[in-house]
Amino acid sequence: MSEHKTGAGSPAHRGGGPLPTFGPIETHGGVDELEPAVAVVRVAFALTRTQLTTALGISFAEIAADKPAEDLTDDEVRLEVEGQLAADALHELDMQIERDQARDWSTEQQRVMAILAAAVDRAYTRPQAPLVPPRRRQEPHYGAGTVTLQTLDSGEVTIREPAWCIGHDGEEILHLRDVSHEGPAVAAEFTTARGTEEILPAQLSWGPFGELQAEPQPVVSVAGMPSMGPAELRDLAAEVALHAGRLYSLANQLDRIRRGQS
Repeated sequence: MSEHKTGAGSPAHRGGGPLPTFGPIETHGGVDELEPAVAVVRVAFALTRTQLTTALGISFAEIAADKPAEDLTDDEVRLEVEGQLAADALHELDMQIERDQARDWSTEQQRVMAILAAAVDRAYTRPQAPLVPPRRRQEPHYGAGTVTLQTLDSGEVTIREPAWCIGHDGEEILHLRDVSHEGPAVAAEFTTARGTEEILPAQLSWGPFGELQAEPQPVVSVAGMPSMGPAELRDLAAEVALHAGRLYSLANQLDRIRRGQS
């Protein structure tokens, strides 16, 4: 009679150290048409070489007509072994369910089974996600050219507040290195059938406390581009003006094409 042992951790083999672990390749079961699956239970079996070969042999007998043994991949071998273990376990459970349904349960047995059913509900119910407290928001205090903000690492700090900054009311409380000043956004707008579209939204910004990329001077942030200083922004403006001319020329070409001209 074989001895069954249970315990935590990976069992050691004679060569020393934990046994190699394989799988699971896929989840088995969960196809009962009368009762839906409610949980995936992972079970680890430490098997001998003979047990593994026997499980594969039983399972392979059902697919041998379509799959030569020589063609089995490693994943297919593992899937067949897992499937056979799962089939044996699920079949035994189904047989026991049928036996239980045919039994006459005493009052005490019904009481115990009700307790066990409640224990299953408790043990195999998805735990509720812990409540995450809402992030605190800034309630800034403005002075003469200054603003007092809360930070996660430096507590309350009073810093310079540029006249062009739109303010910090309701912002998320961050580390000091992430505090930045933002100006109002500007963008080119035009109307299409889908509504109003914006092109190249840009705004003044300044992150004077950044550690990896400190900004000693204010910059302009343009959507999809690195922050820019005055010279770079002027170069971009000049290129946008040239591109506007190209777009106008393209519109004229499209008009000629639609009128059947080359």
